[in-house]
Amino acid sequence: MAVVSLEHIAKRSDTGAQILSDISLDLEPGGFYFLTGASGAGKTALLRIIHLAELPSRGTLTLFGANTAALDRDARAASRRRIGIVFQDLRLVDTMSAGDNVGLPLRIAGAPEPQIRANVLELLAWVGLADQAEAPAATLSGSDRRWLAVARAIIHRPELLIADEPTGNVDDETALLLVRAFEQINRLGTTVLIATSDTAFADRFKHRRFHLDHGMLLSDSGADAGPVPVQ
Repeated sequence: MAVVSLEHIAKRSDTGAQILSDISLDLEPGGFYFLTGASGAGKTALLRIIHLAELPSRGTLTLFGANTAALDRDARAASRRRIGIVFQDLRLVDTMSAGDNVGLPLRIAGAPEPQIRANVLELLAWVGLADQAEAPAATLSGSDRRWLAVARAIIHRPELLIADEPTGNVDDETALLLVRAFEQINRLGTTVLIATSDTAFADRFKHRRFHLDHGMLLSDSGADAGPVPVQ
């Protein structure tokens, strides 16, 4: 059973402009995928649909085996809790400490404080920010803020991890380290979907790649394969 199944998904803007057109794809459990495309190709819109932050204009989204159109509000919220997301603009709470930012998803879910503290410390150490736990998020460097967003996205051990341009505006070494970190998460069983406008960077890896071009989705099996339409 696919973690995510999109069938003939389309999306129009409020003004009627076509953003996504007839997209069908499956993300299998434990898979690692890149979603590439130029700025404005529709990558963020597609991620928002998968994350249940937006509704498609047409088509069917099946998430964790459930048709999302049939889910009530509580069931949709429960499905979203099974997803971790690294936003393009990170969306950290700058007035909160690094540790409190990372622990926020567990705190919202009502986890006990000892569990939150233990998980926060573990993840801050994993991303190299153990000595920044009490530092306000606003004082961290751009690179450290990105690592903080990754730690927050995975603290609840999501089944699906979505990252929107996580390697943008960082140096090549940091970008590579970020992907290697996502690969470690993937090896623990989490399905990973990374959106990037840097097609050449995605081609450096052997993971399955989907490519968006003006809202149309093409599939690429890797750096050496030509794009073919997804059926």
